[in-house]
Amino acid sequence: MSKIKVAIIGVGNCASALVQGVYYYKQRAGEEPVGVVFPEIGGYKVTDIDFVVAFDVDEHKVNKDLSEAIFAPPNNALKIVDVPKLDVPVLKGPVLDGIDIHLKDTLIKISNEKEVDVAQALKDYGVEIAICYLPTGAVKAANYYAEQALKAGVAFVNAMPAPIASDETWQKKFMEANVPLAGDDVQNQVGATVVHKTLINLIDLRGARVENTYQINIGGTPDFANLEYRKEGKEKTKTRAVKQMASHDFQAFIAPVAYIKFLGCKKIAHMVIEGRKFAGVPFRIELMLEVYDPYNSAGMMVDVIRLVKLALDRGIGGPLISISAWAFKNPPVHASPYIAKQWVIEFIEGKRER
Repeated sequence: MSKIKVAIIGVGNCASALVQGVYYYKQRAGEEPVGVVFPEIGGYKVTDIDFVVAFDVDEHKVNKDLSEAIFAPPNNALKIVDVPKLDVPVLKGPVLDGIDIHLKDTLIKISNEKEVDVAQALKDYGVEIAICYLPTGAVKAANYYAEQALKAGVAFVNAMPAPIASDETWQKKFMEANVPLAGDDVQNQVGATVVHKTLINLIDLRGARVENTYQINIGGTPDFANLEYRKEGKEKTKTRAVKQMASHDFQAFIAPVAYIKFLGCKKIAHMVIEGRKFAGVPFRIELMLEVYDPYNSAGMMVDVIRLVKLALDRGIGGPLISISAWAFKNPPVHASPYIAKQWVIEFIEGKRER
């Protein structure tokens, strides 16, 4: 199979985990790819993913090779493999609202390099799929990169909470251009949202009622530092994703609440669900989840990339419903994890168009 040419927008922890993860499997070619949902999709393996260009604004990353930039501060993703020199440049993109004012010159120092023409760069490097890993709150920047992907005819994967794939205007634009679109806000492989969704859906399926639930998260990644000032978008997508899993309404509060630097790239989620079952008898579920957060994202993204490539091969543009429902918190159409996975299987088999 041919390689899948991928651009990364925002070289943070999630990008680091994705690049490291791909090379982890390349070093183990021929072995069973443990931790991957779909070892092969339309003939494509994880090892067929090829990074060709990246965009960032941090002076520690711009003009560096991607293999160096993924380990540059403030990144602190767990190192699992030595990534060879890739000859993949990190180019300077526009700042727009990509960096919160509280983090400028403290966590991140903006590069003085000249901004590139992003659409032209996507064309020049032969990019097929662009992944938007911008921080939460960078809505203008996400919209800008979506527009650049459209201009270049490049499939766009929105891994952050800004409404792109879930927005009807953007859906129409990508449909008219016949360019694939997936998103929004990647849902982790074994993350707090998907675990929470699964529990809520299970309770609803068994005929019980959820009365209230909350989830609070803490972590030490730069993403959590950003969320101290820009958590509104993340709260909305996570809460909406969980509430969609029941046929009745209930009170819910889901939010990142604290950046604790010494936790590094660990994320700790605390969930509580309260409700009533048979004869109105109350129940309570309390659960704690601890994960290395960036790898949760990468575990889904290696599938998303190959699924989007399959859409490209089939000439399918516009919002990819099955892929988005399976891999994102705020997709165009919500579905339980069980149903969404079946949709993806049917998409792979050619039984569903999108």
